[in-house]
Amino acid sequence: MEARYDALYEIAAETQPTGLRFIYYTATTRGIVEKTDSGYNKVQRAILDMRRADRIPWHWIVDTNRWMRKPTTWSSLDEMLANAAASYRRDLWAASSVLVEVWCESESVAGVINDVTHDWDVPLYPIKGQTSDSFAWGAAQNFKDDLRRVVIYYVGDHDPHGYEIETNLNAKLREHSGRDDITFIRLGCTQEQVDALDLPGGPPKKSTYVDKMTGDKVQWNGLSVEVEALDPRYLRELVESAICEHLDPERLAMLRHAEESEREILTRMRPWAA
Repeated sequence: MEARYDALYEIAAETQPTGLRFIYYTATTRGIVEKTDSGYNKVQRAILDMRRADRIPWHWIVDTNRWMRKPTTWSSLDEMLANAAASYRRDLWAASSVLVEVWCESESVAGVINDVTHDWDVPLYPIKGQTSDSFAWGAAQNFKDDLRRVVIYYVGDHDPHGYEIETNLNAKLREHSGRDDITFIRLGCTQEQVDALDLPGGPPKKSTYVDKMTGDKVQWNGLSVEVEALDPRYLRELVESAICEHLDPERLAMLRHAEESEREILTRMRPWAA
């Protein structure tokens, strides 16, 4: 058992921030546990044991399914200005000709790629399965009248259900925005990644899916592979590379310089507030 704990610790340390299912899939490919419910339970129990023993820092394992709601308040104007100076950021996309968004099928994936989308000021939408019309409508209003080109990157499972979710989302965003010019790109998990990375999978729960964009019934041939089978580091690099394709390095450097100057202005306002 101790050898298993050591191996799982190494996976968590290598790939953090990560989620339980990401660790589980890596563990199956390394032969640490079997790809069964029992194998997943062993990973879950081991990770919890190590976190409670302070062997694994709690922040290594992300859980974005639960969150607290509270308005932002301050004890003083000085505290507010200090926070504003520390957190102030320029909109990287304000003068861009493209609007970029990242959508993913689950909260576990969102927890793994959130640092990347946050750093590059890109909206991240975890949809937790099929997208509701209310959620799709609200998201579509953000670019309905935007003159910029819209590029949406999607991360989801490689199985009939996953592709049905993706095409349903694509169709609803077009319907509620009234735009047919949306560029919709699946970053992962793809058949090419399954083949190239030899990702573990199993038989799909169903053999067909409906493409919501065309209404066609599509026959599924191949394995069902969850996106958590991708290494978190690879997934973060994939998302970051896709986002950076739309950023001009020279303009980005100018924005960063302006951002730092304006942050200094906020910092200098603090003595006045006190």
